[in-house]
Amino acid sequence: MDDNSDAGKPIFIVGTPRSGTTLTAKILGRHSRLFMPGETHFFEDIWARRKDLGSKFDQSCRLKILERLKTLYARYNEPDDQALVEALLGNTQLCNNIIKRWNSYKDVFSTFMEMQMLHEGQKRWGNNTPKDIFYVQTIIEFFPQAKILVCVRDVRDFLLSYQGKWRATAPEEVERLKKLYHPLITSLLWKSSVNLLPGIKNIVAQENLHIIRYEDLVTEPENTMREVCVKIGEEFEQEMLDVGTYGSAYGDKGKGIFATSVGRWKTQLSKEETWIAQKICRTEMDYLGYEMAQTKKNYLRVLGLYTSAPIALFRGLYANRHKRGPFIPYLARRLMLFR
Repeated sequence: MDDNSDAGKPIFIVGTPRSGTTLTAKILGRHSRLFMPGETHFFEDIWARRKDLGSKFDQSCRLKILERLKTLYARYNEPDDQALVEALLGNTQLCNNIIKRWNSYKDVFSTFMEMQMLHEGQKRWGNNTPKDIFYVQTIIEFFPQAKILVCVRDVRDFLLSYQGKWRATAPEEVERLKKLYHPLITSLLWKSSVNLLPGIKNIVAQENLHIIRYEDLVTEPENTMREVCVKIGEEFEQEMLDVGTYGSAYGDKGKGIFATSVGRWKTQLSKEETWIAQKICRTEMDYLGYEMAQTKKNYLRVLGLYTSAPIALFRGLYANRHKRGPFIPYLARRLMLFR
């Protein structure tokens, strides 16, 4: 594929989870030219395993990658996209035509996305995977003209949403997601993602990078998306804002774009959780322009949350063992970012 074509300028939506990445993808997915599937997790699930899968791109390597690619969406609870991929890769002739073009992991990802895009009759594809914020350097090496959209959100509302995100998932994912939340660990996750922003600004050309504040997206969606469309080089279409129903971390089914979740932390997040988030993320909150709040915490409860953090970290890593890439690189990518 010619890198000067639209497909050579894909759109990547990254950021902390629960920060508007899915909503942004749903809005862009309603554009008449764009193909935006569910989360692929290609970089963490396949590219990060390249030592095991191989890099010579002989037949053995290609078949190993193909087997993992065939079930990629299924591992991340994207049943509609999984059904499409199974149908497309179930076509032996199409499958053979695709894998013989693979000489690099960029080829793998490009052909995988283009295959789906062409089937849907679209002109340009995008990828929505929040944790790809840890792979922006690789994304730019693959696609130098890619548009990078980074979603950010107040860490306190992020904590509250992360705490309840099990309410917006498939039943088989509920217990795993409940094990992932801890105010200290989750604050560090937010901090590690936001700490990447200065580096991203250094490696992504200004004309290809855009920061989307969740609060702006849901309170002023048209203005926000008009700015996004200018950045990605597409015409704004009013129909883009007619998003359907999607899961809410607050136990209801959100229809359309709503702003009721903005500032909800003020009444639903405990004072101790708020204090920990602000203590850990003060520098990053200042960087993004979020104001600190005065809190009267209970020191014993704060102590209890700090002492329970190591166990919570182990519990979360174990619960996520089938979702992440190799353990050491996974942990290093996150811990090395704290400063």
